[in-house]
Amino acid sequence: MNIQSWGSAVKRLLAELQEIDFGTPLGENVLPDPQPTEEVQKHIDRVGLQDGTRLAEFYSYCDGVSWPDVHVGYYVSPIDRIADVREGDPTELVGGPNEGPVQLIGSDGSGRLFVMRKQEQDVLILPPGEIVDGKYDDADGRSVWVAIDLKTFLQLLHDDLKAVVLDTPEHSFLGS
Repeated sequence: MNIQSWGSAVKRLLAELQEIDFGTPLGENVLPDPQPTEEVQKHIDRVGLQDGTRLAEFYSYCDGVSWPDVHVGYYVSPIDRIADVREGDPTELVGGPNEGPVQLIGSDGSGRLFVMRKQEQDVLILPPGEIVDGKYDDADGRSVWVAIDLKTFLQLLHDDLKAVVLDTPEHSFLGS
């Protein structure tokens, strides 16, 4: 699935989501419009990934994900937030099998963080934990590997959105 077909499928599902009566008002579940191409590339260059092609493709289509009503809530940060490392952001996993430099790409509503390992470019979920000077202690192996690459991660987000819209109780949500 390419980013265009992924985005079209997601937009259809988001429209269907807005029609569902959950008994409470829904938040704004969107794929924000992208930044200009030159801004996207400038931010991707600052991130310092082994290969930023997939990330650039995603951010050229939309400026992240904000889905407060999908499962526990899913958020893929806007491109300018990804390039802006802040105090408390994980920049490195220490200990455990996934050790090495990481890039924060988002979070969910339960406090877990989505990170991409900079060399491998796979996606992990970090449960809430202390981050000191950018280092997340994963010696106990609490990080959860969820996707071989960004494309697969986006497909998992799509699958979770679809499961919510279609009310699929047997679906296993991201990182479960």
